Amino acid sequence: MARNPDPKPGRWVLPLVVLGMVLFTWIWVNRLGVTEVPDASGTSSTTTTAAAPDEGEDAGEPEEETTTTTQLSPEIEIYLSNLAEDKQDLAELSAQMNAVNQEWEDRTVTYSEAGDNMAAVSEQAVVFRTAVEDHRPSDQIAGLVDAHQVALDRAVAVAEAAEAVLAGLRAPDDGELRRAALVEFRAAAASFDQAADQIEEIILQSVQR
Repeated sequence: MARNPDPKPGRWVLPLVVLGMVLFTWIWVNRLGVTEVPDASGTSSTTTTAAAPDEGEDAGEPEEETTTTTQLSPEIEIYLSNLAEDKQDLAELSAQMNAVNQEWEDRTVTYSEAGDNMAAVSEQAVVFRTAVEDHRPSDQIAGLVDAHQVALDRAVAVAEAAEAVLAGLRAPDDGELRRAALVEFRAAAASFDQAADQIEEIILQSVQR
């Protein structure tokens, strides 16, 4: 009589059953592409998992940036350079005006010296106005000629106010006329700077179109 090599053949049944359940569960889970997760309101919301980007030959390489540049014409470049010089000249002129006026307010100079210094500032203001007038732009950019005319009008106001400050210094009052003219001078200078900024903005917008 042959001996049974496995006296307890039934002991393999349970492991096989467990293995089969694991395989069945694994296959079932992998077939699920979308899982519905109920939210707090009792409705169902769908959640998906985003796939990772493909790792091809170009993965991780930065994209090339495309930059479009538009060059200004030589005439406009020269005009912008002249405008920058005009702004700098006005800044220096304003500093001189304030210094000369303060010297006279503090009486650190004689009346004659104050008059000569103020006359020099007034003459410099006329030079500034003339330079702005000579630096007229071409009509290549729409609105630029009109914007420059606004700046020129304010440069004229600067020169007129400087002359009024000098006249106020020479006036036989207590300095009220001079101080009022100085306020006008400062306002005109600030207005010119605003007009110059507007001109630069017009040119910048024309380049970006």
